[in-house]
Amino acid sequence: MQRLLFPLANLRERPALATLFAYKYSITLAIILAAHVVLVGVIGERTVLLAPFILLALYFSGFLLMADRSGLCRTALFLGLAALVATVLDNLVAGDVFLVPALGGHAAFLALLIVILLGRLFEERRMPFDGIMAGVIVFLLMAGLWTQLYGLTVLADPAAIAAPGDGLRLHPYATLYYLSVTALTTAGFGDVFPVSDMARILVAYEGLVGQVYMVVFIALLMGRHFAGRVSGHAVPPEVPPGPPSDRR
Repeated sequence: MQRLLFPLANLRERPALATLFAYKYSITLAIILAAHVVLVGVIGERTVLLAPFILLALYFSGFLLMADRSGLCRTALFLGLAALVATVLDNLVAGDVFLVPALGGHAAFLALLIVILLGRLFEERRMPFDGIMAGVIVFLLMAGLWTQLYGLTVLADPAAIAAPGDGLRLHPYATLYYLSVTALTTAGFGDVFPVSDMARILVAYEGLVGQVYMVVFIALLMGRHFAGRVSGHAVPPEVPPGPPSDRR
C-alpha cells in the first residue's frame, strides 16, 4: 500500500479528501489540461515570461497529489522544486543563464514522473477508470518532456525548428508543445517541422516512443480488463464424463 507523501490523519473521516485521493489521477489529468489552457490564454510577451512557470507549477501541484513517500517521489520533489526555482530566476535575471537549468530540470522532473507512473501501471492487477487516466497522464508527460528537449535544441540552434510566422518567437512553448504532440501521435501536419539533424532525430524518436507506448498501453489495458473478468467468475464445473460405451 502506498504511503502518502504528506500523511493525513483520519482520512476515512474526511470524505472529501478520501474522494480526492481516490480519483487522484483523474484530478491530476484535469490539472495538466488546465495548465495547457492557461498556457494558451497567456499571449504576447507575457507568454515568454509566465508560461514556463505556470506550466511547471501546475504540473508540480499534480505531482503532489500523486506522490507517496518512496525514494523516487522524494527525488522528483527535489527536481521539481529545483526546476521551479530555476524558472523563477530565469524570469528575474536578464539573459539565458538560468534557462538551461530550468529546461533541464523540467525535463528531468517529467522523465522521473513518467518512470514513477509506468511502474505503478505495471504493478496494478486491475485497470480501473482512474488507472486509465494515469496512462493518459504518461502520454501527456511524454509530450511535455520532448517539449523541453526541443526547447534546449532551439536554444542551442535558433534555426533548428521552423514555424510559420512569429509563432516560435511569440508562443515558443505552445508551438514546441504542438510539435511534440503531433510527433508523438505521428500526425505530422507539417506546419511546424524540424530542420537541424538533432531536431529531426528527436522528432523521429518521439514518434517511435509514442507508437510503442500506445501499443503496450492498449495491450496492458485489454489484458487487465479480460483478466479481471475471468477472475471475477467462478471456475466452471468440470464436464461429467459421458456414459460408458456398451461393450459386446
